[in-house]
Amino acid sequence: MPRFFYLAILVVALAAGLFAEDAIEGKFVGDWSGSSASGKFQLSVAREDGKPKCTVTFSFSGEDVTTNVTLCRTDGPKIEAQYDFDLSGNRLQSTIRGERKGNALAGTYQTKALEGGAQVDEGEWKAALAQ
Repeated sequence: MPRFFYLAILVVALAAGLFAEDAIEGKFVGDWSGSSASGKFQLSVAREDGKPKCTVTFSFSGEDVTTNVTLCRTDGPKIEAQYDFDLSGNRLQSTIRGERKGNALAGTYQTKALEGGAQVDEGEWKAALAQ
């Protein structure tokens, strides 16, 4: 085989390794802070059938809130997730966008009412890879 062929395979393997290094996967634990409240935040990202699968939980007024993740998308070091949840009798939906830097993720979120789509809150979140 020509040397070019082996060189091409090496370049592809190295590029795949670089992209895998940026891939978001694991359990991240941190905090969120919005315009009227703050709390704990947990995001888990795993691969299922080659696609990312997210799980999100957070605390509000000291109570854990479970969510139903409807979107989980990663692109190298970037992530976007959307999840629905009930809070004090209200059906809400949050969308988070963030980026990985080292072993941590950070980004912004927006929350709206599922009925009517009115904006409810927005803020920032950050989370570090759990050990």
